[in-house]
Amino acid sequence: MATYSAPGKVILFGEHFVVYGSPAILCAIDLRVTVKATPNSACAVSIRSILGSANVCLDMDPALVAPLLRPFHHVAAYRGCGMHMEICSDIPIGAGLGSSSACCVAAAGAVLYDGIRCMPDDILGLSLAAERSVYRKSSGADCAASVFGGAIEYTKDTGPVRRDVRPGIRLVVADSKVPHSTAQMVMSVGKLASQKPEYFKSMILEAADISGRALDAIRSGDISEVGHLASQNQHLLERIGVSSSRLRDMIRLADRHSYGSKITGAGGGGCIVAITDDANYDETMTALADQGYPTYGVCIDKDGATPADMV
Repeated sequence: MATYSAPGKVILFGEHFVVYGSPAILCAIDLRVTVKATPNSACAVSIRSILGSANVCLDMDPALVAPLLRPFHHVAAYRGCGMHMEICSDIPIGAGLGSSSACCVAAAGAVLYDGIRCMPDDILGLSLAAERSVYRKSSGADCAASVFGGAIEYTKDTGPVRRDVRPGIRLVVADSKVPHSTAQMVMSVGKLASQKPEYFKSMILEAADISGRALDAIRSGDISEVGHLASQNQHLLERIGVSSSRLRDMIRLADRHSYGSKITGAGGGGCIVAITDDANYDETMTALADQGYPTYGVCIDKDGATPADMV
């Protein structure tokens, strides 16, 4: 088999609403997961990572496999042979930066490789099936950003489209250090959508409009407008109940120095992303870091983070 590396991601616009058909704009980031897959003679999947080691029988009913192991069970079952997987990651877990999706992508790439470089669409198909073995309603956006790298626009109907963007936009990602459950957040939003369908539909339309205008602003390099739209997107996320007092405090702090900021990912915890450029990048980063939040700098450019690939 092979060793594959896949990047994490930042959702710039459209999280949660992408599940309901609205477009999302994502950017791959240079924090990565690496998976080395080696076939074995046992009818089992063994996993070793910084979180520990685990084993699961390959012929076990997938419904009985623990959720954290299910994606690896799924990709190994696709090849129909036992597999040992070694996982290394520098993406914070539970921070909304796509660690689970990147893990699925890296595992799929490593397992699919059989002496011939596998096609990105094949990796996307298997990694998304693996992710949906745990998160049934996953939109596929996170896996797509990890597979293709760079900046992408994603809708459930059309899939990922790479977008060229003008250089100059810099992102400051800050981690609240509050873990969250993507499944719980998605379930909570789904409950709101079913209880107040017309109210939620209006927000879907608003989210789609924001994403469309944001893509135009990113392409033209209108950084101030990108920040303004990020703040508008944050208001929608507040309305669907995925924010928290900690995240609001971080956003207020970031907004004093950046062009605008918002939650990135499922919410409830995890990270925020602030829109900056060379003029205010350092002060935004310093302001958040001085309050004890782990921070990461990401530059949006034509190429962005490199896509999933062999190591």
